[in-house]
Amino acid sequence: MRLATAADSRRMDERAEKEFGMPRALLMENAGVAVVQAMERVFGRLDGKRVAILCGRGGNGGDGMCAARHLVAQGASVVVGLVGGKSGLKDATLTNWTILDRMGLTPHEVKTESDLGWVRAAAGAADFIVDGLCGVGARMPLEPLLGGVVAAAMTAGKPVVAIDLPTGLEADTGRVPGICVRAALTVTLGLPKRALVLHPGTAYVGKLVVADLTFPAALLADPAIAADILLSEEAAQLFPARAVTAHKHEVGRALIVAGSRAMTGAALLAAEGALRGGAGMVYLAAPASVIAVLHGRRPELILQPQKETADGTLDEGAAEVLLANATLMHAAAIGPGLGTSPATRAAVRRLVLDLVIPAVVDADALNAFAGKAGDLKGAKGPRVLTPHGGELARLLGVTAESVEADRMGCARGAAEATGAIVILKGARTVVAEPGGRQFVIATGNAGMATAGCGDVLTGVIAALIAQRAGPVAAALLGAYAHGLAGDLARDASTELSLTASEVAAGLPAAFKRLQSGDPVGPTAG
Repeated sequence: MRLATAADSRRMDERAEKEFGMPRALLMENAGVAVVQAMERVFGRLDGKRVAILCGRGGNGGDGMCAARHLVAQGASVVVGLVGGKSGLKDATLTNWTILDRMGLTPHEVKTESDLGWVRAAAGAADFIVDGLCGVGARMPLEPLLGGVVAAAMTAGKPVVAIDLPTGLEADTGRVPGICVRAALTVTLGLPKRALVLHPGTAYVGKLVVADLTFPAALLADPAIAADILLSEEAAQLFPARAVTAHKHEVGRALIVAGSRAMTGAALLAAEGALRGGAGMVYLAAPASVIAVLHGRRPELILQPQKETADGTLDEGAAEVLLANATLMHAAAIGPGLGTSPATRAAVRRLVLDLVIPAVVDADALNAFAGKAGDLKGAKGPRVLTPHGGELARLLGVTAESVEADRMGCARGAAEATGAIVILKGARTVVAEPGGRQFVIATGNAGMATAGCGDVLTGVIAALIAQRAGPVAAALLGAYAHGLAGDLARDASTELSLTASEVAAGLPAAFKRLQSGDPVGPTAG
């Protein structure tokens, strides 16, 4: 399902009118009807209910005034507040104000702080509050009067229905720079906005309903809309094909380069992810002392001890051997637990740049390119980067705070800077392609904020690439299934005690759930 920016939404409205002859009044009418229908589905019959509708002077306010008329038709008792007053209303919004005025429902003008008492009284007396204050065009933070209206309404503690998105939520990032409506129901118009599926915005949305405004399919499929939320039915279509007659070499040889004496677990977890991800053969290349510790822990693994430094990290000379051996592999994963000693960093940089096979680059392999993201454009094969926010910040030479403030923007920038597919892990993982396309992954939970979970993901993606899923498909399916495995593991215990090993163990159930066609997470319906 496409995710719209504020600019995308404005362009859709303009094209609907100019190219298809759909006047704004028609879109507004469809929006008003959709809001009332969604309220009925979620809250039940509305006859006899008291509804306070708070409107701004733009299109969002017009949607709210249109909804007022349809609520009255359903038997609800309605009052409408218009922030800023009638002055400046135009076009379809003015038309809807005129209709209400002639019906005897003239909106109360909220022009100054002294009018906030009316807002508190109306909200306090209502069963439901409808937020039609401002849509995607709102300036942040909210100007004082508008912020005061939001604060006055929220003190009532009544269920709020937000039209398009809650007022105070930044449409493109999900940021909440000041006071914000916390909705029980958000009826978004045409396409969901990015903010509605990104943190922290998701905490303010409540139940999300996508309203069909009858936009022509050509508008909804506009290639300029460069982001999607990945649905389970779409993820299920990304599995690599496996013939009935397949043998272990045909379904992929994956090389995992990971681990150090201080971090043997990272190597094992990445290898476990590759095994669970379906690779026919998984080779674990690690410092000799790591291999000695892991020997026998997972009999399915093919162990390749490598030259090591005095402190048990990968020696620079190991790169030559690994590059020669990699000619027999279909994909590689490089980075978990390798360490950052100068010799290891040199070995890692050579591997990442010179391997001709596709490679997943994680953790310390990413740190080897800190502040030098552009170097990755020189890699001889396709690369998938799997940073968390801190690693991406180091790669780009920016602050972690700036990454978290605009996860989609930073993921897109990193993909452009490196020429690689970027999987920005975290609350709502983002997958970005170098061409600008992005996907939000809605699976996963806070319990996965524990050591080793990212190592498992690295192995899974390498295994899927080794099976010829293709780097983009592997990134999307791997991220979705990894998050779903975490969700299933959480449901079996609790977020508090979730471990990376449990996430790895949950991968078979996650893959089975996806292949069964049983919807999980957001769906097209």
